[in-house]
Amino acid sequence: QYDSLGRRVGKQWEIKGQTDRKRFLWQGLRLLREESPEQSSLYLYEPGSYAPLARVDEKEGEAENKVYYFHTDQIGTPLEMTDAEGQIVWQAKYRPWGAIEKLVVNEVEQNLRFQGQYFDVETGLHYNTFRYYDPEIGRFITQDPIGLSGGDNLYQYAPNPNGWVDPIGWMPLYNPISRGHHMVPHTAATKLGIAPFNSINNVPSMYWLEPGQWNDLEHSSMHGYNKIGANTRPLLDAETIRNKGLSNDDWLKSLEAHYNNPELASQRGDLRIVEGGKPGKIIAKNVSPAQAWEATKKWARSKGFSMGGCS
Repeated sequence: QYDSLGRRVGKQWEIKGQTDRKRFLWQGLRLLREESPEQSSLYLYEPGSYAPLARVDEKEGEAENKVYYFHTDQIGTPLEMTDAEGQIVWQAKYRPWGAIEKLVVNEVEQNLRFQGQYFDVETGLHYNTFRYYDPEIGRFITQDPIGLSGGDNLYQYAPNPNGWVDPIGWMPLYNPISRGHHMVPHTAATKLGIAPFNSINNVPSMYWLEPGQWNDLEHSSMHGYNKIGANTRPLLDAETIRNKGLSNDDWLKSLEAHYNNPELASQRGDLRIVEGGKPGKIIAKNVSPAQAWEATKKWARSKGFSMGGCS
């Protein structure tokens, strides 16, 4: 069962004549709570992230709730879960693309996987908000809904699983919390040779004023996803940009048009220089995407770089 936003709000399955069901409650695009007839679990996350911190279980017939704590890797994937006494109740070893190689400890059921993913034991797939992911092959099982605008590989999860996550199944992000939103997407800029934006660090990036916006609708709308600014969605893949016959100046102008889309005007954030993978010096404070773009152009000119045909 899915709601009007496409979020899964319930599932039902039958094994050996026994029917079971779960309900899911959401906070934006993050799973907040899951409920079954015997138990409900509440999830807590790192601020502005899909990386889990803790889980609170309320079980039928038990007077006290149980609290469990997640221990994750560098991209927020749960490696262990411990109880209030520090005892390991769940522990797993993974293969590179998220499949469980071995459940070392499995005293308590734990279904969170890569950020934004929920393991369905009935199918072996990971529910990834807007698509389903197969960890055995490291691919989504349905095509990217934006087609070739997202790149030539319509089933790709991310360039690699060591630093990238895709919490909603629509947009892979490289460590999005610490690096914000690069005003000129650095991967494409690097492949296209657009200096000085051909770097992860030492370039302008927008950091939202509210931490909860980092990975959610606001951030993905900066790329034209989630039906916000979709009519000006810029291309992000260098090969697709070239195949469309766009010059570097054409592509930069498309970014300018997108940031000036009225649908993005309500967003506010600070434009900062990324320093060592973290937010550094403030260039412009409390600005809209359009204002952040103007400040980015000014910064580029100070580095001796002309933004081509951008006004």
